[in-house]
Amino acid sequence: MKHLRIFFIGFLVIFTIISCVRDKNTSEAEVDAQAVIEEEIEIIPPVVMVTYEDPVLNIFFHPLIARPEEAFRSRHRDFFLEWYVTANEYKNFLYEMYINDWVLVDINELYEVTIIDGVKSVNYIKPQIPEGKRPMVLSIDDLNYYDFVRENASVHKLVIDENNLIAGWTPNASSLAGGSPGGPAGGELSYDLDVVTYLEVFLKEYPDFSVRGARGIIALTGYEGVLGWRTHELDSPNFEREKAEAVKVVNRLKELGWRFASHSWGHPNMPNISMEWFNNDTNRWDREVRSVIGDTDLFIYPFGAGVEHIEERHRILRNRGFNVFFGVGLGFSTRERGTYLFMDRRNVDGNHFRTFRNRTDKVFDFDKVINTEERSIR
Repeated sequence: MKHLRIFFIGFLVIFTIISCVRDKNTSEAEVDAQAVIEEEIEIIPPVVMVTYEDPVLNIFFHPLIARPEEAFRSRHRDFFLEWYVTANEYKNFLYEMYINDWVLVDINELYEVTIIDGVKSVNYIKPQIPEGKRPMVLSIDDLNYYDFVRENASVHKLVIDENNLIAGWTPNASSLAGGSPGGPAGGELSYDLDVVTYLEVFLKEYPDFSVRGARGIIALTGYEGVLGWRTHELDSPNFEREKAEAVKVVNRLKELGWRFASHSWGHPNMPNISMEWFNNDTNRWDREVRSVIGDTDLFIYPFGAGVEHIEERHRILRNRGFNVFFGVGLGFSTRERGTYLFMDRRNVDGNHFRTFRNRTDKVFDFDKVINTEERSIR
């Protein structure tokens, strides 16, 4: 019995020692695990929103050159060099603006329209943006995919893919005539060769580049369709289908946050055309484009040539519901005019690269954006 008691006491001592060691090891392991977790957790400070007091930057592009080897070897080479950028240059541009604290803001948040006693007033609103950031509005002119552009440079149209994403469609060598809801047979989809599609890709990686889901403004004419769809061929047996597919794409773009603007129907120099031409152009845009994209109160002047100084013409546009008008300039001017707002925009293209490269008021590093290799293609 004495030996049994000694054995039992010894067993308790050993068990206690083992338990202590185990508890110690477990505690150390837990501490180590907690340290790892704390190291991996990125502490993100709260975003402080402030009222931006300085002028907002307005910039715009034309459709991108998706195939520089074709564009810069075509008879339109000089035109593309002057007024367009390549897909790679656009990608460089977005990243440069992002790392230098620019953010996209929605044009709809920059103004308000009030009607008091039958009198309309359009007023500018200073944007609320994250502290330390600088706001900009993005717009795209002529995102219609004109025949000569898509034959030599750009994608051919915007479509909705099987995952409900906006994609660019371009025919390949085996493409057939005609079309299908997703685009003509034999085509190829892309997501990084167009202003719209690549911005969607970019925002998935850098969502903080957009304030409250802002995208940009798509300015459309009508004389060669809408977004690559042949909505101008009114007598075509495919017209109703083309229009219906265009409306689907427009609605999806609106869901994503894209805005639409008139760029006139035929892209004329609006101060210089006859009054008959002016009225006809305005009416055709309403019939053929507004009927596809819905109402908009944004008007982007072709060539930046405004008609504010021609009251009869400007009144016609205001009576059609346009409240905000855009010209071309340095891109920082916003002027309240009582019943409307006027903003100028800065073009980003070869012309801009050439004229602003050595200026102190440039807004990005040209050397980090321009693709000299592509632009030297002949």
